[in-house]
Amino acid sequence: MPPPPPPGRQQGSPGTPAYGGQAPHGAPYGGQGAPYGGQGTPYAGQGMPGAPYGAVPAPQPPPPARPKKTTGRTCLSAFLGIVGGLAMLGGGALTAHAFSNHSQNIANRTEYGASMWRNEPADKLFPDTLAPRKGSQSEGTDRKRAQWHRIGISEKTGCADGLSGATATEAEKLGCKAVLRATYVDPTGNTVATAALVVLPKSDSVKTEMSTFFDAEKDKDNPGPGVKAYGVPGTIAARWSDARANGSAGRPVTDLYLPYALVASAGAVDGRKAGELPGEWGRYSLDAKQDRAPWRGAADGLVDALNLHLMDLLTEGTS
Repeated sequence: MPPPPPPGRQQGSPGTPAYGGQAPHGAPYGGQGAPYGGQGTPYAGQGMPGAPYGAVPAPQPPPPARPKKTTGRTCLSAFLGIVGGLAMLGGGALTAHAFSNHSQNIANRTEYGASMWRNEPADKLFPDTLAPRKGSQSEGTDRKRAQWHRIGISEKTGCADGLSGATATEAEKLGCKAVLRATYVDPTGNTVATAALVVLPKSDSVKTEMSTFFDAEKDKDNPGPGVKAYGVPGTIAARWSDARANGSAGRPVTDLYLPYALVASAGAVDGRKAGELPGEWGRYSLDAKQDRAPWRGAADGLVDALNLHLMDLLTEGTS
């Protein structure tokens, strides 16, 4: 005899599934003579021993598979870490090396700049033309726009051979080592000038004193020529002399690595004198000073052009 159904349930309710079964409408209790519709299965336990009466446990997903650690992958990770560290160290070493080279370059500029007057050919110190650059990014000059043309270089390099007057006295006091000279003419062939490269000791104070001296010379009405004129035989400057000098200018070379000063004296190729004005125009010294101003300007222009050239030569020699 089958066991009675659980209490609280009506036996054989139409359309109501039996425990664990799907009995059709009007089917006898339990469906097709099977015990309580379980199709031979105990009450809702689904054949799982120990399951609670009437409970159907939810299926549990399997645990995720854990990746297997391999010795090869571990070694690869360690290797990449080491390589990355070495790359960082290498980058730091490269930066330090670049900074070291930069420092060496500065030292080279000091040594090269101080000996440039002796190691470079004279025609490189005094180029055959002094002209503006072809462009802002160009290293070459535009010869068609030359401001000065060299016509001769003196072979004498003594301080007393190249300088005169107060300029010679000041340079000697500051320890002048040598004076190199070259004579130039402008494109018109009307103005001639001699430029001197004065070699000084490596000292900031010396260049400062030389700069103070040149500033004081500018205030004079009629300063001496400063540099001795170098007349070049067989040229239009053959008769060029100190007596024909109408104006002069000077300055220390701008770059700190170049212990030099530049002096120039300019005059007329035909010997015309400035400052000797006729009549009322020659009555005051100020008039004569103004008349000499263009010649001073010409000398100053030659000094500035050589100053730029020497700085370019320093960069070229240490790059």
